[in-house]
Amino acid sequence: MSAFFDYLRNITYFLLFAALVGFIAPTGKYRKFVSLVMGFILLVMLLQPIRHFTGGDIPVNQWFAGILPEAADTSTTYHTWRDTHLAAAFEAQLSIQIEGLLARNNITVHGASFTYSQDFGHITSVRVGVSRQEEPRRVPFIRIEPVQINRDTPQEDPLVNEVKNLISGFYNLPDTHIYVEIVGT
Repeated sequence: MSAFFDYLRNITYFLLFAALVGFIAPTGKYRKFVSLVMGFILLVMLLQPIRHFTGGDIPVNQWFAGILPEAADTSTTYHTWRDTHLAAAFEAQLSIQIEGLLARNNITVHGASFTYSQDFGHITSVRVGVSRQEEPRRVPFIRIEPVQINRDTPQEDPLVNEVKNLISGFYNLPDTHIYVEIVGT
């Protein structure tokens, strides 16, 4: 019996609220719209016990499931699209950073590729093609320095070491994960 009185009390409160909104609403077409919305809400409230009585405790979002066509699940398509565009933007930003970093040291970048974590949290490796920018011609000055040849260990090009040091310092990445290829000009 208490549920019945709760039901009547809720309808009474709603009718008082609807009357207050009716007084506050401006005249004309807006009053008709407010009246229509309040009428729909009152209708849903009045049908609530019938819905419970018939055992149709169906959520509101499924009331019109048989009438309206089902929408396609677009969440996987959206996530794929988002991840693709985020990866492209992340790689573009990394390329701009690498080009700027190396351009300050007179090194030209001829292509860069990256591997990184799925959440774009950290870079795991960098592969870059580089060449030294040509410096302006200067008046030749002859300087002879003694050269020591060590044939036991193969020597890496100083440009490779310079690029590895710059990138590893900038991205806090071990130089074993940085692959540098010198591109001929």
